[in-house]
Amino acid sequence: MTKPYNNFALSLSGGGARGIFHAGFLQALDEAKLKPEAIAGASMGAIVGAFYAAGVSPRDMLKAIKTPNLMHFRSWLGLKGGIGSMAVMREQLFITTGVDNFDQLIIPLTVSVTNINTGKNELISSGNLLDAVAASASIPIIFVPVKIGNHYYLDGGLTINMPAKCLEKKGRPIIGLDCNYLAENDLDYSSLMPVIERTLRIAANYAMHDQIKACTVYISSEKMKDYHTFDFEKANEIFDIGYASGLQKIPEIKQLLI
Repeated sequence: MTKPYNNFALSLSGGGARGIFHAGFLQALDEAKLKPEAIAGASMGAIVGAFYAAGVSPRDMLKAIKTPNLMHFRSWLGLKGGIGSMAVMREQLFITTGVDNFDQLIIPLTVSVTNINTGKNELISSGNLLDAVAASASIPIIFVPVKIGNHYYLDGGLTINMPAKCLEKKGRPIIGLDCNYLAENDLDYSSLMPVIERTLRIAANYAMHDQIKACTVYISSEKMKDYHTFDFEKANEIFDIGYASGLQKIPEIKQLLI
């Protein structure tokens, strides 16, 4: 009988709408009948990881992410001084999966979050799934911090944007998917949102060097350099880039599993 899972783990970076790249890559893995036995993710990587770990197919998660409430930045904004919350995302995740706790997942999942009180990264793999994923995806300034227990949490990408070291296990390859391609540009940074996005992108890039070293295969696409955090209206394009990257890497991944 064919094993339901293969002996490899998958680490998914954060990156807002760019994280839809991961869903496309997962589609290629599914078609090749390759399924990770463990997943870890930060921010959008945590969202995609939660969908997949709960048994949602990549194309179905794309449909869920493309719902009208998630397609445009203004729909994420709340009432607290113009700062938004992850309420819309939490609702869509639960509606689509019916899962609200880590122990209900089909594939073990680890979520990277940043504890504001301690100033340190934490890796959550048990308890309330919706709280952990919402915290992991709460971009600073844009979203209200999520309270878990007595502490407040924000985007896991601030501290570990592609959690791979936590997946280390003797003899198990780790595939790292980075949906952020940091390239030099000549854009105008005189307004707030572009500055926030570029700053977070630079910080996340420099915070993941040791995580890259833990990956057996590290995958990033130059085509992602022109996509932005809230480019959800370009979801299909981003999905297709991830899918093409997956098709290209399938032979290499299969060779690792022989």
